Amino acid sequence: MPKLAGLFDSFDNLDQLDISSLNSWLKNPPQTIQLENYLANKILYPEAIPMTEYDMKIDLAILREALRMNGPKLAGQNTNSLLGGNPFLNITLRKILIPERFLRYVPDLASLTWAFVDGLLGNRKKEDWFEDLWTIVLVDDVDEVVGSIILPQFADKSSEMELSISGNSYKIRPGNLSIVPCQKDRCEIGYKVRNGKILGKAESALQVYGGKLGILVDGRIT
Repeated sequence: MPKLAGLFDSFDNLDQLDISSLNSWLKNPPQTIQLENYLANKILYPEAIPMTEYDMKIDLAILREALRMNGPKLAGQNTNSLLGGNPFLNITLRKILIPERFLRYVPDLASLTWAFVDGLLGNRKKEDWFEDLWTIVLVDDVDEVVGSIILPQFADKSSEMELSISGNSYKIRPGNLSIVPCQKDRCEIGYKVRNGKILGKAESALQVYGGKLGILVDGRIT
């Protein structure tokens, strides 16, 4: 029987991960030696499934830092212009690419997607305002679009975004992480941003990809 690929098989440099970097993703993090032993086990047995909810949180913290360490190269550094030099982020088409097999280890698609957003987009300097909108794709033999992520450009903590979809209105404030339902393949949305912009505009309407995940809005100020 062929061996199943594990959550961390895609990363060959986990031994270079700074253990202290995991603390910011964990509430009441364990002692450093415990994290070191946990990471060592993940390196030896990347296919191991987390046994507890807290183990899952540690796995997601490791995934965030692994994605950050292996993020896309800067432009001009021998990158593939189509793939952006990274198997998880297509910069040209503005797609976040999540291997479907990762759901065997993190069955909560929303938590898994937020980990990808934190690891790949969290510290990324935007090159243009088109990077306010990304499509989320589950990658397998047949790829599946599961939603979109919007990153509003809030100026400060007094900013606010109002998003309208299918007759419903949602208010997004700085610091909020929100998921707006959108089960259709494409959804028409309207937005107004006070003291901020999306795609270079304070108010507009556009079509975005939907799916079983929906529309994620990351209201954190970077």
